[in-house]
Amino acid sequence: MDELQDKYKKDTLALDEFVLLRDKVNALTDEQLAKQLFEDWIQSDIDTSQVDSDRIHALKEKIDISIGRNSNRKSITLGRIGRIAAAVLLPFFILSTLYFYNQTRLIDSEEMIVTTGVGERANITLPDGTNVSLNSQSRLAYLPKEFNKKQREITFKGEAYFQVHKNAECPFLINAKGLNIKVLGTVFNLHVRDNETSASLALEEGSVLFSSEKTNKNVTLEVGNMAVLDQKTGDITVVRLKNIENAAAWKAGYLKFEETELSEVINNVESSYGVSIEIDKESLSDLFSGTLPSNNLNEALLILEESYHLKRSTTGNKILLKQE
Repeated sequence: MDELQDKYKKDTLALDEFVLLRDKVNALTDEQLAKQLFEDWIQSDIDTSQVDSDRIHALKEKIDISIGRNSNRKSITLGRIGRIAAAVLLPFFILSTLYFYNQTRLIDSEEMIVTTGVGERANITLPDGTNVSLNSQSRLAYLPKEFNKKQREITFKGEAYFQVHKNAECPFLINAKGLNIKVLGTVFNLHVRDNETSASLALEEGSVLFSSEKTNKNVTLEVGNMAVLDQKTGDITVVRLKNIENAAAWKAGYLKFEETELSEVINNVESSYGVSIEIDKESLSDLFSGTLPSNNLNEALLILEESYHLKRSTTGNKILLKQE
């Protein structure tokens, strides 16, 4: 704590260090805090090199007069030391209290945001104990001040695997493009990206209320089902998945598909790798069943080339697949 105090006085604390110092201060009793500050004041070396000696002497005389000290006396009682310390430390207490209060308010009022870039993944634990695994190019945000009080509300885009901590008294709400989700405690994979025409939620455990913002219609999903939202019409379609775990196969480094239209497969590859893919092919509604790696673009493209007799040409992050 001494090192943190020193950084605080020099105004060099990083935000995470400030939070740590705040927690340590809050854990102390008033007596412990007073003792800590008093010892710091007694032991600290004061740099007077930049202060005129006459000014220091004048200040000393004022202090002596204010405490009734005879200039010829060479000792001072502990009680008077305490009064001096109190007089010196009082402004510090006031400023520290105001600083900690304002910083705490700032932290609480700011939106907490977690994002992942192209090819990045991240695991986070929310304040309520909910675990979220973020796929590439995803964004999750919430307000710490409001979260986990009457409800647990977040905004989200991208793809993530949610393991929501169960709390019947405090529902978990997700706001995303074109849809809203309400859960109490469950496990599911959510896929909703700005550049795609549909969004989906595949439910592994529990129960989820999946709602369309455009139509105000909703469905309650059962385990093993996937809700698909058409972003253009707002319609919701529920399908039964043969292998529900395939929806979150990206966590293990794979993209798994079962009789999925080629256009959707391409969308998934684009989202995973941050590339733009154009296909010169008569039909993009052909179905694809198989596994593509989510961490090796070249291998993923080779599989598609072999499967549909395509030939690749690449310019930057733009890929053209032409029929041979």
